[in-house]
Amino acid sequence: MNNSKINKLQFITSLLLCSVLLGCENEVSKKETVETNETKSVSQFDTSDYRFPREEGTTKGGYPVTLSGKPITKTPLIINSEGTKVKDYPEYYAPGDETLAGNEMRITIMGSGTPAPIRAAQATSCVLVQLGNGNNFIFDIGSGTVGSLFSMGVHPSELDKVFITHLHLDHVGGIFPLFDAMGWARNTPLKVWGPSSHTPELGTAAFIDNIYGATEWHRQSKQDVVPIQGASFDTKEINVSLFNEDNAQQLVYDNDGVRIFAFPVIHSIEGAIGFRLEWKGLSMVYVSDSEVSTFEAEQSKGVDVLIHEVVPSAEEFAIGNNMPIEVAKRVIGHHTTAKKLGYFLDLTKPRLGVGTHFQLGDQTNDNLFLDLRKAYDGPFLLAQDLSTINITPDYILMRQTKLNLLADPPPPKSLEGLELTTKEHSEAVIPEWLTNTMIRLEE
Repeated sequence: MNNSKINKLQFITSLLLCSVLLGCENEVSKKETVETNETKSVSQFDTSDYRFPREEGTTKGGYPVTLSGKPITKTPLIINSEGTKVKDYPEYYAPGDETLAGNEMRITIMGSGTPAPIRAAQATSCVLVQLGNGNNFIFDIGSGTVGSLFSMGVHPSELDKVFITHLHLDHVGGIFPLFDAMGWARNTPLKVWGPSSHTPELGTAAFIDNIYGATEWHRQSKQDVVPIQGASFDTKEINVSLFNEDNAQQLVYDNDGVRIFAFPVIHSIEGAIGFRLEWKGLSMVYVSDSEVSTFEAEQSKGVDVLIHEVVPSAEEFAIGNNMPIEVAKRVIGHHTTAKKLGYFLDLTKPRLGVGTHFQLGDQTNDNLFLDLRKAYDGPFLLAQDLSTINITPDYILMRQTKLNLLADPPPPKSLEGLELTTKEHSEAVIPEWLTNTMIRLEE
């Protein structure tokens, strides 16, 4: 083939390649335009884009596999009687797309994991309770949970009530980013309820004071930029010395028809409690870490939903954490095993028992159910992150939540009556010799 024919062929090939590339570029451009026009928020992402990590399937024990989008239970719907009419719910809960009925409660497990090992798929302990009257309550605030909380279709200013069971870090480690929701989000104090202890420095008030002190630089750096009225706490320490055999509970919250009681539990040292919430004939108990007792059972009897920690065997815990078995046995000794939880649930007889704070895995899940069922045959859910439970007087429904992973917060309900002023710049001024080197461009 002569050179002229080769050059001609190369020229035609180049034209075809350019045409293809330009066409692809145009298609990408069109696609981007379409996606931008059709998205529901600036984030260009919504719950329909959410994908669960694993395909649906069952374990050898017949339970849904972890992270497959199915609640880990064999009874995802509990009805009081035949013929009960159940509202038509979507397969998955999508925050912001459903309105609670006036007598309906929704509970979402925001963090189901343990402090060891910390896993990407399991944040540490946190439960969000939402009521049909618009109230929201947070029980424990473990690390890794705040991003999901802020994606639940609730403005951060409405996530201002936190009830802490005890001061282990896997139950309070997320309080920093929740506290930081100021200026742009929450302009009122963060309300925190939590236990006292044997000495003042072991209690919730001292813990919160230390957080406030640790954020001094952070707050001063923002005080002339955004309102910082939300950068404060309203701490309500629960005096555990007032508990005794004749005073088993303390009423710690009573507003809008919602009553929340605290009661002491056995865990590590003095200063661990559980909570019982009651509203419109519905009730839930949340106990994070404890060694179960008949006293705790008395405070938990007859509720609609009983959420309780459950841990694997010492052998499984040792393997999962590369830990000597002797240490694992000491750790597990401060907690509730599946066998003990089964016995406890048989004593308390909730409409639904929920296990959380567990090291999820298909085999460990099956082992848990085997031990639990030795004493308890009632409805039970093993929680994953974003397991959601809808409770009404007539039925209980369990689903998994699909989040918008790039969600923007919805507008706040009201900003009326709030002081939204800024302060003077901090006295900690950056030296002029350094600021003089700043690169300044017209924006």
